[in-house]
Amino acid sequence: MEIIEHLKNHKSIRRFKSDPIEDTLLRDLIYCGQRASSSGNMQSWSVVISREHASREKLYELHSRQKMILQAPVVLTFCSDFYRIRRWLKIHQAKGSFDDFLGFLTGMADAVIAAQNVAVAAESRGLGICYMGTTLWASDKISEHLNLPENVVPVTSLVVGYPDEEIPEVRARLPMDAIIHEETYHPKTDQEITDLYREFEKQTWTRYSRIPGMQDKLNEAGITSVAHYYTSDMKYSKTLHQQVSEMFVELLRSKQFM
Repeated sequence: MEIIEHLKNHKSIRRFKSDPIEDTLLRDLIYCGQRASSSGNMQSWSVVISREHASREKLYELHSRQKMILQAPVVLTFCSDFYRIRRWLKIHQAKGSFDDFLGFLTGMADAVIAAQNVAVAAESRGLGICYMGTTLWASDKISEHLNLPENVVPVTSLVVGYPDEEIPEVRARLPMDAIIHEETYHPKTDQEITDLYREFEKQTWTRYSRIPGMQDKLNEAGITSVAHYYTSDMKYSKTLHQQVSEMFVELLRSKQFM
């Protein structure tokens, strides 16, 4: 029951103390990730720990200059990793495999599942975490910075540290009817989708209004709704998605996953 209540009340933290995390605790958290479900028990993921200030300064630039990366003592970069396994296969003169798109996807799933275990474990010990979606945006440059070999691609990151802010409110989520489909997928009508998003939009817009300077930026950009914001240049523009998509395909090719 405590685990269920904990999961229901998850909040991302964006301001951290610089207090270090003891190595024994950090390794225990990562071990929780290693105990996560893994396809074929291959454990086709790796994590790079960034603690040195110089390394986090570089990650700060690559992650769109998000201050929390410099504040928190640790950044964890989770990678889809078949380099280790393919070397192991070669040592035993086994048939080569996994150097393909399915291999990447398998490792990506393993990495994200492991990351979530680490996140929940960290929160249970009083630490705060924030996922970095910008890992995908700069995966090529992050890969270069972390010296990742072939068949290793960064897929997500966690900033981990002790919170230096009042614990924020639980953010709005869609009603469960928006995400649950019994037996087969049942597309919603426009009216049903409008109804499902109504409260989410209201709470999200109210949250934006509380962020200093945010309302002015929205007004200047002519953004009048949450939907408009999500695909604007301020958030997830089509141009950004196209550029990152093309970059990521090229990265997978260069990493021998295509």
